[in-house]
Amino acid sequence: MGKYIVLTNKDTFQTILENDGLKPIETYHFYFFDSLKAKYTIAEVLDETIKIQLFESYEGKEYVNQIAVKFFEKFDTIEAAREELNEIVKASGNSQDSVNSKLVKSTEVAV
Repeated sequence: MGKYIVLTNKDTFQTILENDGLKPIETYHFYFFDSLKAKYTIAEVLDETIKIQLFESYEGKEYVNQIAVKFFEKFDTIEAAREELNEIVKASGNSQDSVNSKLVKSTEVAV
């Protein structure tokens, strides 16, 4: 089982990183046409039994979910998690849009 997960934050979807069972490692900002679309945080899982808290705002309603970390895709290394982020960026647009998509490492760790 891997030790690292990738967590996503967007305008309508927030993942809470403040969790004793997680250690945020790196945060990346995903831009599309110079507009910030998402923030991705690679976090080390310190406790396999934790739940990740997610907040979502959709059509005027707010939802809160607690999802067990076992349901998240895990990576054995930080490098493998970074590779997954690069795949997410590639998949976000077609080949014509790839020049307008970029992933930038943030100086902040938490999202």
